[in-house]
This record gives sequence, structure tokens and C-alpha cells, in this order.
Amino acid sequence: MSFTVVTEDSQAEDGDIQHSGNEDELSPRRAAAAVFSSRLSELISESVVSTEDGSTRSLTLYSLAQHLELAYPDVPVSQSGLYRLIHGDAIPRLDLIIALARVFDVPPEYFVR
Repeated sequence: MSFTVVTEDSQAEDGDIQHSGNEDELSPRRAAAAVFSSRLSELISESVVSTEDGSTRSLTLYSLAQHLELAYPDVPVSQSGLYRLIHGDAIPRLDLIIALARVFDVPPEYFVR
């Protein structure tokens, strides 16, 4: 299985984070989760998966989790863990940030400010 990000420019601007209230009201942990969530969500929504028959489909959390498990067996990840990251309910470990950066072909710094 392979997948590709299909945008011309995958670098998000700092203003891409959407949340209610003033950023000063967010704790550093919540602010980091919001940045990571926004950027990972964007990459997933812009990605397609090539299937064995040559067709393509949207990338799902399930297929991303499967790919990560196969490509990086030492990096624990699950579909539910990715769901929590997408919704800003969790902060990723550094090893997962690096694995995701490699999968999506972006620098690890893409996921942080």
C-alpha cells in the first residue's frame, strides 16, 4: 500500500489553527495539541491511497495506523491513538512525530510552530 499527499504546497501557515477563544487562553500543552492536530488532519485529508488494482481512495486513520505499524514496528500506534491526536486530545511522542513526518514526506518541524 502506498499513499501520496496531493497538494502543491503542504506547508501550513501559523494562522491555520482554528479554535475558539484567544490563543493566550490555551495552555502550552493544548496549543501544541491544536497545532499538531490541525497539521496532521490537513495531511490526512489531502492524501490518497493507491490500491492494488491501481485505483485510489482517501486515506483513513485505519490505513494510516496499519502503514505505520508495518513501516515502523518499534513505534506503537493505533487507530484510536491517531483519533485522539486528530482531535487534539493527546500529544504525540517524538518517535511518532518522526515516523509521521517520514510517511508524509515533511520535516518533523512541520508539526510544531
